[in-house]
Amino acid sequence: MRRKRGLLWLVAGIALALLAGRWLSALYGQWAFHHALASDALWRSALATQAATKLSVFAVVLAFALANFYAVRQSIVSLVLPQRVGNLEFGEAVPTRRLTGVAFIGALALALLFAALDHDWTTIALAFNGRPFAEIEPYFGRDLGFYAYWLPFERALNSLASVLVVLVAGIVVALYAGTPSVRWDERGLYVSTWVRRHLGILGGCVLGLVAWDWRLDRFALLTEGSGSVPVLGDVAPFSTFDHRVLMPYLLLLSFAAVPVAVVFAWSMWRGYLRLSLALITAIIVGGPVMRVVLPAFAKPAAEDAEALARERPYTATRALYTRRAFGVDGIARGAPALPPLTQPQMATWVSTWDPAALTRHLQLGQRGTDVEAFAWQTGSAGLHAALLRGAPADAPPGTRWLSDRVVAHAADVRGLPVAASGASSRGVAGVLVTPGAPRYALVADTTGRLAAPRFETTIERIALSWDQQNPRLMAIVPPSPRPRLMTHLDVEERIARVAPFFRAGPTITPIVRTDSLYWVVELFSVAREYPLSERLSFAGVGAHYVHHAATAVVQAQSGHVMLLPAADVDSIAGTWMGLFPELFTPRGEAPRWLATALPPPVDWVVVQGTMLGRMGFRGDSVPMRTLARVDDADADLAPGPVTLFQGDSAGVSGWGIPVVGSQDAISGLLTTRGGLWPRTAFVPSAVTLGWTEVLEQLQSGADQAGFGRALSHSRRGRVQSIPTAQGAAFTQSFYEWPPDGPPRLAGVVVLMQGRTMVGRSLAEALGQREEAVARGMPVEVFRARVATLYDAMAAALRAGDWRAYGEAWAALGRLLGRP
Repeated sequence: MRRKRGLLWLVAGIALALLAGRWLSALYGQWAFHHALASDALWRSALATQAATKLSVFAVVLAFALANFYAVRQSIVSLVLPQRVGNLEFGEAVPTRRLTGVAFIGALALALLFAALDHDWTTIALAFNGRPFAEIEPYFGRDLGFYAYWLPFERALNSLASVLVVLVAGIVVALYAGTPSVRWDERGLYVSTWVRRHLGILGGCVLGLVAWDWRLDRFALLTEGSGSVPVLGDVAPFSTFDHRVLMPYLLLLSFAAVPVAVVFAWSMWRGYLRLSLALITAIIVGGPVMRVVLPAFAKPAAEDAEALARERPYTATRALYTRRAFGVDGIARGAPALPPLTQPQMATWVSTWDPAALTRHLQLGQRGTDVEAFAWQTGSAGLHAALLRGAPADAPPGTRWLSDRVVAHAADVRGLPVAASGASSRGVAGVLVTPGAPRYALVADTTGRLAAPRFETTIERIALSWDQQNPRLMAIVPPSPRPRLMTHLDVEERIARVAPFFRAGPTITPIVRTDSLYWVVELFSVAREYPLSERLSFAGVGAHYVHHAATAVVQAQSGHVMLLPAADVDSIAGTWMGLFPELFTPRGEAPRWLATALPPPVDWVVVQGTMLGRMGFRGDSVPMRTLARVDDADADLAPGPVTLFQGDSAGVSGWGIPVVGSQDAISGLLTTRGGLWPRTAFVPSAVTLGWTEVLEQLQSGADQAGFGRALSHSRRGRVQSIPTAQGAAFTQSFYEWPPDGPPRLAGVVVLMQGRTMVGRSLAEALGQREEAVARGMPVEVFRARVATLYDAMAAALRAGDWRAYGEAWAALGRLLGRP
């Protein structure tokens, strides 16, 4: 017997040592990662908050569970277990001290279980450190920060307490059921006085939690409304019924339920079972039943004109709070975000190619490789596209990514992309941090710039190998010099480790600068409990508040993360900037090259535009609108990054999207600029034109020019919306898209001022001569295009293809300004 117990203690000790080692190695791995990225303060704050939370939860759960389990133990006078020695059976009484120990062990196990649960430390930190919004909502007189900071924390406490009380009550009932204190006899169910009193106190706790939940429901009315169906994802707006009827009723219920809970516990203690049953019935009728019955009698008919008039102030309030919650008030009206483009500028600053077409062309030309990054590049020579080919799957970490750079606004006489002058396949070296990357990579820090934990000493290697749960790392000979274990290589995961308090947007945009690669992700402050606003599904959550908080710039080779706070910092982001100022780099102190390299915040514009479509501007009487997200592109060309355009001579990029109003009419153009100081603007449309009519005219222009539906493998590209001096211009490229060959640009259609223009390229469609385009080219670009046309003419002459020869000859004439 002693040998078995010793073996059990040995196994338990080994298991405990392994758990402790796992915890310590994970703790070291987290510290080493944050230390490498100079975010030690964030790690310390998270660790301290989590430790305090777990200790608090452990103490409360232990005290509550031990009190209840000890009460059960007190009801057991003696516990006799059958024992057998040979053929002799006898009963052995379990010592009371051992029963008390069992109760303590059970409470300890339950406390450890609750303490082991994950608790969001950012919610706790916001609850106690949140910066006020300095704006009071009109119904409860609370600062809006109460809903964004404290209410989620209080709701989490309520959920935790409810689970604890219900779980302990279930265990207590099960334990009592195994004792003579609860049994069936000839008179029915017998419950001892001790058990009745104990269950009465637990029932009072449950009723107290019900009162707490009704208090939270009052505040939830401002967010979800009374007609919400959480299972179906339906959210009803705050209404007159919620304000005048349900809100006072819930106030009455929440206050009345507290004395009811006390009276219920007293009545169960004294044995007044009928009174206890009456109180439970009153709670059920007054709560769930009346929540169903009240709307049927109190809510007016939807078609009642008087009811609609009563709802009008609430609708106006909801629109006001929605505009603030989603940044609609931050959209400039009238003046565009970028200077309107002239037609010569459009010829070189707007892409003729869709990203999907260029990607397919490269992948078919370089079979066996995939395009891992597609980046737009601006400059004096116009808009270019850089396509980076990823390393083979079996290549070691840090293998060079080859680069192909093409002129985005040009195509040769065969309709194929034109390589940019000076473009080389050197690409970018040492790429480690990418979307969808593996968990870690063991590399040598040859330049001393890697943001990665050291992997040099034996202790470091043991701890990091244990943290990654891969003992084979210990057997690997580390590379030299300065071996580093690069962890969290996925872009989104790395940002989430450095800025866990923000939610990343869905768009990851690459920037290629010389031989360096950067990933740009927009970060947002998100609140689910913000009152009186519409709900938007954003990045996988239903949010009532989304605001641009920062821009994350991740260096793909070193892993460093730069957080650039938004120009208009909201209260939530301001809270985190105050707590961790060392994590943020003011935009005025950012590297100068980011002033033109940063792409437009497309995700933020989509959020603003979506709510602009629902609510309009303040004082706006225009009917509901929406963004024209469907641009009639074929499925082959719809995926991929957005198509940007160059907005000015400095190289700042831009993006535009139409806002469609009632009856399919285009209300205006929503445009945004990139760089360190992004800006979103709405320019109303001066011409009444329907979005469907725009799509039809673009397709009709291609059909009449012969490169539309007449082609055997025709494909439509995306529709680009460009702000020009003559108003909004819409361009669409059409392709010959063979199933087993590279796509060929068939032609471009431009719709401007109600007039359709077509051409083999965007410049030709705009009526710009090639020499006008060539004048802005560097000499090496001009020579490269002449050489390309010469090669095409020579190939056509050898093949006897006089039509292709003539097309190349005509293109050469246009390039030289002698068509």
